Amino acid sequence: MTSSGPRSTAGVRLCRSVAVAVALLCAGCTSTGPGGSGEPVDPSGSGPPPSAADGPAAPPGTVPPQLRECGDQEAAPALADLTWTTPDGFEDAGGLTQIAPLEPDYSATYLVPQQPGTGVEVLVVVHYPQVPAELTDDCGEVDRKQVDAYLAQWHEEAGVTATAVQWTEVAGVPAVSERERYQGRDFIVDSTILIGSGELMMISCQWTGQQDVIGAGCEELLTSVSGG
Repeated sequence: MTSSGPRSTAGVRLCRSVAVAVALLCAGCTSTGPGGSGEPVDPSGSGPPPSAADGPAAPPGTVPPQLRECGDQEAAPALADLTWTTPDGFEDAGGLTQIAPLEPDYSATYLVPQQPGTGVEVLVVVHYPQVPAELTDDCGEVDRKQVDAYLAQWHEEAGVTATAVQWTEVAGVPAVSERERYQGRDFIVDSTILIGSGELMMISCQWTGQQDVIGAGCEELLTSVSGG
């Protein structure tokens, strides 16, 4: 993950313990009509019943898994290759860390307003390079049910209440946005979680008192994200 400047934000904390945060194609199908290379077809439509060894018949319109192909859809960019720009009025900050990371292995960049307020206001870009949960299939398609279950487990374990949850897209990558509140904390976080194949990127925007400043910076940051 590179930057030309320096799940909106997971909470983060200061060293002094202040918390911040295809169409499916049928490959190899054989024709069973006249002139096809498959098995003969009984024109009466009353051919021999399938044997028990054949297993249950697939529902009409279903493509067997072994015949599915990924199609011609363009592969999503690797999240580590995405670039973004530091918003105007923000700068890199040190001494911060995640208080409830999605996974233990991550790298993060923290951006704070150049004119700090009285609370802990911060934008965070966190890359998780290894996510064991199978959130996409072999073709890179996102499994939304799996993503929902993964985030729900994290919410429960981290003491996070998420609202305004919706699916979106950032730089062509499927993503989930949500507003988060952490139990016992007075900050609010707007997080956007980009879903990759075996990886995640979380862009979080946390504020206590400077909602306007953080909101504007957050929008600029998200808009600047592009494929590497």
